[in-house]
Amino acid sequence: MNPARKRILVVRLGSMGDIIHALPVSAALKETFPDWEIDWLVERRWRDLLIENPQLSDVIEVDTLLWRTQPLSGSVWTAARNALAQLRERCYDYALDLQGAIKSAVFCGLSGAKEIIGFDRPWLKEPACATLYNRTVRVNAVHIVEANLALAAALGAEVSNVRFALPEGDATSLPSIPSEGFAVLNPGAGWRSKCWPPDHYAAVADALLEEFSMQTVLNCGPGEEVLAKEVRDRCRIASPVTYMGDLGGLIALLRRTRLMVGPDTGPIHLAAALGVATVGLFGPTDPVRNGPYGKLHRSLRAEGAATSYRHTSEEASVMRSIHPEQVLEAVRELLQEQSPVRTGRHGC
Repeated sequence: MNPARKRILVVRLGSMGDIIHALPVSAALKETFPDWEIDWLVERRWRDLLIENPQLSDVIEVDTLLWRTQPLSGSVWTAARNALAQLRERCYDYALDLQGAIKSAVFCGLSGAKEIIGFDRPWLKEPACATLYNRTVRVNAVHIVEANLALAAALGAEVSNVRFALPEGDATSLPSIPSEGFAVLNPGAGWRSKCWPPDHYAAVADALLEEFSMQTVLNCGPGEEVLAKEVRDRCRIASPVTYMGDLGGLIALLRRTRLMVGPDTGPIHLAAALGVATVGLFGPTDPVRNGPYGKLHRSLRAEGAATSYRHTSEEASVMRSIHPEQVLEAVRELLQEQSPVRTGRHGC
């Protein structure tokens, strides 16, 4: 290999929001070192976030959930063995662990990279993983995007221009969705403690229709059909359409939307990275550290909320203290700031 050319492995396995917050790393590296080859190791279910990414030479998939839940035999064993062989044969100069966990650090080690670089405390999810690094980077940052970029800077990358390279998405699954000018509400969340009440979403949907003539789409994941129905049943005048498609369709949906409202979960970070006006609703997580990144967003936090990272339903009662009128006030401010046409803000 040409000494001027390096091979880099970025390890950020999941989840959606975390991968999005890591995307500026590959952008910074490729813009600074266009001859370098950059690969990304990711969980299979999030691969659609990385397809068509011009900054990446290869995307290597693993499925650790399948590996944990099924015996390592037959096709499962073959897939695991092939992924590890693919890592080894690339002969990486550096592996960057953007996850800060034992699992991600082990994959960095299995890659055979000459140098493994990761965070120093307090940015490690599992501090013991630092024992597997050759170099730790002390991070002076507030937001996780900036912390991630500190690892790129450790390799000499210029990190002042934050860019999120995302695919176009798949619009073929959106036949019943308005073509433009609508709002997306995301009532679901992986943690019960992040959920905002269905009646609050319904109130926002009604107000968006009354004040802005804006139709609403409810983005719901698998198993959230009942939640979507609860929101629809509580609407007075709005008739939200429900989207329950795949990740490619969600990307295409958000490229069409004018506004996104939801809790601290992947879709609001995806919307913000696409330059959509976004209102994030926060409880047990800190928006200063993990909120949507960029300018065209507002983060509202429940009164009295502590950064507990607890998942329990008891914590969800705190979220009710964010009132629909607070959300609508944030929406008014954002729509005033919003340019008539989005043209790839944040480098999308």
